[in-house]
Amino acid sequence: MAQYFLDYLQNPKILNQLSEIYYKSTGMVISFHYPGKNGRIRFYPQEEKSEYCQLIQSTLEGKKRCLKCDREGLAIARRKNSYHIYRCHAGLVDVAIPLVYKGIEIGSIYTGQVLLEPQNLNDLRTIYRSFPARKVSYERLAEAYAEIKIVSRDRLLFYARLLHLIGNYILLMENELYLERMIVLKNRELHKKEIEKIKLEKTLKELSISVLESEKSRRPTAGKDQIENRSSCIVSKAQLFIRTNYNTDIRLEDVARAVYLSPNYFSSLFKRVSGCTFRSYLVEKRIEAAKTFLWESSLPIKEIVLRIGFKDYNYFNRTFTAMEGITPARFRAVQRDQTLIGKKKAVRE
Repeated sequence: MAQYFLDYLQNPKILNQLSEIYYKSTGMVISFHYPGKNGRIRFYPQEEKSEYCQLIQSTLEGKKRCLKCDREGLAIARRKNSYHIYRCHAGLVDVAIPLVYKGIEIGSIYTGQVLLEPQNLNDLRTIYRSFPARKVSYERLAEAYAEIKIVSRDRLLFYARLLHLIGNYILLMENELYLERMIVLKNRELHKKEIEKIKLEKTLKELSISVLESEKSRRPTAGKDQIENRSSCIVSKAQLFIRTNYNTDIRLEDVARAVYLSPNYFSSLFKRVSGCTFRSYLVEKRIEAAKTFLWESSLPIKEIVLRIGFKDYNYFNRTFTAMEGITPARFRAVQRDQTLIGKKKAVRE
C-alpha cells in the first residue's frame, strides 16, 4: 500500500495539480522530496526557485548546509507528527511536512524560502562571511536577497497548516479510492472464478452423461474384454476432458465422481490404462499448451502460467525445466531463433 502511494506521488499530473493549487493560493514555491538517501526532488514552479537559494547552493558547502537544515527540520516534524517551521542556515524560513501512511514515510513536502521580517543586510554579511569558499560576489547575493518574499508569521503558519491538510487529505482520499478499487478487483476475480466453476461443473456433467450413454449402448456382458473396454472408454473420456479443460481447476476427485468411480479406484484405473498418473497427464497437457503459447504468442510468461492452469510461476518454471530440459524463457528464444533461420533459408531458396 505504501508503494502504491509512492507510485501515485510519482505521477507528474497529480503533483502539478496539487502544486498549482498551493502556488496560486500562496505564491510560494513547493517541493516534493522522495524517500531514500538519493531521493529525487521536484520543485514547482521550477523556474521560480529562489535565485538566492540557487546562489547559496552553487558551492558544495552551501548545498551540504541546506541538506542538513532540511533533514533536521524534517526530523523535528516527524517527532511532532505534524509540520515544522524552521530557519535555515542562510537566514530563510522553511516548512517541512512528512507524508506518512500507517507509520511508513512515503515522502515529504517543503515550502517557504521566505523571510518573516524585512531584509537585514547585517544578517546577510554574517551569512556571507561564514562560507569558506565564496564563488559568488556579495553584491550579487545581496541583489538576490533583496528579492526574497516577505510573509507574516501568522500567514506562514496558515500556509503550513493548509499544506499539511492538503497532504493528509490526499492520503486519506487515495486510501479510500485504493480500497474501493481493491474491492472491485476482488469482486471481479470472485465473479470470474465463479463463472469458471460453473463452466467446469457443466463440463463434468457432460462427461457424466457421456459415460452413462456409453454404458447404455454396451451389451450387458461381464467378460474380461468388456471390462477392459469399459475401463479404456472411461479413461479415454477422462483424458479428453483434461485436454479440453486443462486450464481450469481440475481435481481428480471431481472427474472420478463424474465417471461414477471412487477417487482411489479411478486413480488406479487411470494409471493402469494410460501408463501415467492423472496428475502427470494433466501437467503434461498444461506444459504442451505452454509450449504452444511460448512459440506462437508474445504473451508474458507470467500471463501464460495463469492461462494454462498453473497458479505458481516458480512451480511452473521448475516443472517446465524438469520436463523439457530447458527454461521457458530459453525455450521461447530457441524457437524464435529456429523460426528466423527457417525464414532466411526459405528466402534464399
